[in-house]
Amino acid sequence: MAVARTVLITGCSSPQGIGFASARALAGAGFSVHATVRDRANVASLLDGVEGRLVVHDMDLLDAGSVAGTVEAVLAADRRLDVLVDNAGYGLIGGVEQVDLDRARVSFETNFFGTVALIQEVLPVMRCQGGGLIVNLSSIFVAGLCPPALSFSIASKAALDTVSQALAVEAEPWGVRLTNFQPGPVMTALSREWGQRLSAEEDPRPTLSDELYDWVGSDQCPAAQSPEEVAASLCEVVESDSADLARQSGPAAEAYVSAALRDVTRDTELACMRSAFAKTRAARGLS
Repeated sequence: MAVARTVLITGCSSPQGIGFASARALAGAGFSVHATVRDRANVASLLDGVEGRLVVHDMDLLDAGSVAGTVEAVLAADRRLDVLVDNAGYGLIGGVEQVDLDRARVSFETNFFGTVALIQEVLPVMRCQGGGLIVNLSSIFVAGLCPPALSFSIASKAALDTVSQALAVEAEPWGVRLTNFQPGPVMTALSREWGQRLSAEEDPRPTLSDELYDWVGSDQCPAAQSPEEVAASLCEVVESDSADLARQSGPAAEAYVSAALRDVTRDTELACMRSAFAKTRAARGLS
């Protein structure tokens, strides 16, 4: 197993969610897991059988004090933070014309700005300890073509992916690694809203959400995975001694992405970027 031992993972409230399954899987693999929730209704189930290896924290990504307090609590307990898994998310389904932009902003506040705020809180810790791993829950639809009805949700994930591509180069001198973890469709209970900006009489695509689910269930889309299957793949990423810039959640997800990208791990592009910046640093006499 890799050196990393202490994990902070967000978005673990739902027993049908990726965060819930991943927190339990990581604890079962021997990591010291700190899981965040906004709803404590299922905490007993989350802890069942992994007490002593999993600690639950109340945290709201949109509350700076809550974010800082959670990181402080992790450090007080374990004195270090080796892995951050940014799993918490907010789903928004609807066509571009159908979604109220105020709701789209809420989606971005959670999936992008709130997550980046947590990353900014964790980075000084990882730099001081000489390394760490940040895993962002993304989607194969960021790497491939975004399906209709998912535009704002996937756009918020794409924004986080893009920031992480830059951060992978910026944080490398301190041994901090970044992975954008890209599952396909997942049978999960992610909190989501439906685009309802238009009245039924005005709506040009009233069946768009049904069309989306029909497509997800077709042979044109990778088969949906269970949260437990995705969690097992996520554990492999956390346990690995190396981290790809992008990692998919299984062969079907990888095949979908490979149709859109030359290198599904994105490591070819990352190596070129790192090399270019290493040369500019050397030219300035920097290590």
